[in-house]
Amino acid sequence: MPNGRSPPGARPPNRPATPAEHREVRALARRLADELDPSGRRAVVLAGSWARGDAFTASDVDLWVIGAEARHRMLLREGRFVSVVYHTALHQRRELRSPARFDGAVPGWRSARILRDPNGTAGRLQREARRFSWRTLRGRRERYVAEQLADWAEEVAKLTRALAEGNRETAAVQRNLLTNAMAPLWLLSHEIAWESENGLWEIAGRRAGPEFRRAQRTALGTNGASFESSCAAALRLYALTARAHRGSLRGEPRRVVVAACRLAGWPMDG
Repeated sequence: MPNGRSPPGARPPNRPATPAEHREVRALARRLADELDPSGRRAVVLAGSWARGDAFTASDVDLWVIGAEARHRMLLREGRFVSVVYHTALHQRRELRSPARFDGAVPGWRSARILRDPNGTAGRLQREARRFSWRTLRGRRERYVAEQLADWAEEVAKLTRALAEGNRETAAVQRNLLTNAMAPLWLLSHEIAWESENGLWEIAGRRAGPEFRRAQRTALGTNGASFESSCAAALRLYALTARAHRGSLRGEPRRVVVAACRLAGWPMDG
């Protein structure tokens, strides 16, 4: 505001939430469980940062309702954004075993707070998540990452073409798509868990090493690099992620990925 004062009732600047705020949000979540399922027949779970205990004042509240058709709603309650995800128990069980949804399923269920569980469904899902071992997911994980790298080869081609034709807006979009996708694929390649997108790219940068971190920072534009350099860095990230997984690439996906790395200017075995 022009006078430097916050409007009446405004929340303080975003900072780590206090114990009192955690209690306030847990109470809100319990009230919402009654609002979202008045019948009391479905499991309702508090997930995300408010369940883990590392929320900030402006963090949204994540609620999972188990036993309904898949859908998503955003609510505003008591000045807080509330993300409500509805799923069946079968869908949640499949996500616990799916590399494509590992980030939101296994770590999320491990730290979740069960608000209501009339049939024990949420408790069973949480126990399954806590028993998870990478060994049970390894084959599917390797196939999934290989298929994803092959699919992203199309974006490599689009980015190189956009650069050649001078289409900067298109190139910027393709650069961003590639850069956003590579961090979770690299982490999956190395069996490193994460729970949310908050801090995901920082985790990947720290764990993947200085070469990956430099390329990621340049591609994301956080180090003041030029537009051309940021696009080249996104292509570099693709090649680095492919190299991290090359031992598991087989058949057609390998041929596609090798060709994409060569097109990007970073041969996979170079």
